[in-house]
Amino acid sequence: MRLVKVNAPEGSGEKVAQVAFDVGISQVTTDQLEVRHANGEREMKDVIDVQTATPTAKAFLDALMAAPFFDAEKYSINVRQPRSLVAREPPPRVTWPLVEPTIDIFEELWQFSLVTYGFIGRVLIAAMLLAYGMIQQQLLIMLGGLLFLPLLPLLLAIGFGLWTRQWRLAAQGVFAFLVALALLVFGGAVVALMATPPLQYNQHNGLLVSFLISLGVGIAAGLATADDVGRREMIGLAAAAQMAILPVWFGICFVFGFPVLDTTSPAQHALTFGVNTLTIITAALCTYALLGMRGDALRHFTQGASQEN
Repeated sequence: MRLVKVNAPEGSGEKVAQVAFDVGISQVTTDQLEVRHANGEREMKDVIDVQTATPTAKAFLDALMAAPFFDAEKYSINVRQPRSLVAREPPPRVTWPLVEPTIDIFEELWQFSLVTYGFIGRVLIAAMLLAYGMIQQQLLIMLGGLLFLPLLPLLLAIGFGLWTRQWRLAAQGVFAFLVALALLVFGGAVVALMATPPLQYNQHNGLLVSFLISLGVGIAAGLATADDVGRREMIGLAAAAQMAILPVWFGICFVFGFPVLDTTSPAQHALTFGVNTLTIITAALCTYALLGMRGDALRHFTQGASQEN
């Protein structure tokens, strides 16, 4: 369910309302408000409120942002997700959770891909917990570290950005992923310096098994981010297990030395990690394509922001 509020230039309310009607929305609410600027200027805005199901909101927003009259510098859009919505539409229709608006996914992935102090702290602490659990072969500690690793949104940002041609989002996802990768290796090495060998963890999957798991994770992650009821945290745990264990393992081995009894070479482990990464990105990209994520709408929306920067 979505509540969409559009602030449009005065006189544009009819155009926005017609876009809503064209995608199947039965009614909209219109109003006018006065906008005051810090420099003392005032202007009137047409306000259009829409209450509808999630997929209809996606169709409306995609159509609006792709419309020739839409200008991100003159229009503002506020999308909210209510707990309940009592409307003319029956509950089975109004509560239909799939597919989320493209702009919702776009801004959510941007938010998760920003490298902040919180991001660095979460990744580093998670890496150290994971490293200690691997050295001591303590599954619960390993799970504790994997639970709050924010790796999955970074790979999704790359796939989503590539499909919708939002190159800045894709580049931000790559940058954040490289930072996370460095922190994982560093965290593993730091714990290894304070611990006593040997490294007890040796449960590595083969290349084919890793590929199949990553394929499933990428598809499920793409579906979950586009679904109001998707259990993203559980899929995030699966992705973290695929993506975090090997970098931390390398960090530990840089201190302890690579296990002599391990029949798989470090190069093969690195290859498996690369396959996992590319598979999740590609699977998510294809999922977003099949779900109808539209890059043309986002290009209209982000054009103004790009010019300002």
